[in-house]
Amino acid sequence: MEKSVFISRNLSPDSPFRIQLEAADFMVTGRSLLDFKAIVFTDFPSTDWIFFYSRKAVEFFLTQIQNLPTDLKIAAYGSGTAEALKIYKVTPDFVGTGEGISTFAAFTRIAGHQPTVLFPQALHSRRTIENLAGDQIKTFPLVVYDNVPRKNIEVSTATFLVFTSPLNVKAYFDHFKLAKNQKVIVIGKTTGAELDTHGIVDFEVAKTPSEEGLVVTLLDYLNRDCL
Repeated sequence: MEKSVFISRNLSPDSPFRIQLEAADFMVTGRSLLDFKAIVFTDFPSTDWIFFYSRKAVEFFLTQIQNLPTDLKIAAYGSGTAEALKIYKVTPDFVGTGEGISTFAAFTRIAGHQPTVLFPQALHSRRTIENLAGDQIKTFPLVVYDNVPRKNIEVSTATFLVFTSPLNVKAYFDHFKLAKNQKVIVIGKTTGAELDTHGIVDFEVAKTPSEEGLVVTLLDYLNRDCL
């Protein structure tokens, strides 16, 4: 099997996905299939918590404010979002699993009864936690960025296609079919659900919603296939 992989994310030089797979002799290509732009906000409500769904939510919220209020707590949807917060020297008080139901259950246990929660998010956010909240959380959505599919997306011939969000899946498979020799890996169940809408049912879900989890899942699959 050819050891080549495409991931729908722009990879930094110190990306663990890039470093670990190149060390395993993979040809790695990382490229987001989306364009991002800030949506300017001038104010936001005072709440008990700020809950970040994604790395981009962290970036586009924190780069538009001077200082975080000191009397609130910070939540991250998964480990990747938590890592993004650390770049801005913010330590989250809660880190979810990257999966909706389990993250919601764990968050409500720690946040208590009807906390007020600000959700910085994309214009087209699925609002996973908010939709699960019912009357258990008082939610305040704040749109801080937009993400739209890029034009002129190119087909990938890599053996492994790795997708990091539902919109990246849509951007790719709205234009291209999966080749017979290709294997798909997704960062989480929500991204996998988008694959289902494109008729792709044979895929692997990362063991944890992070670059490290994607690497482990890919290498595990490769080892099984070679047995």
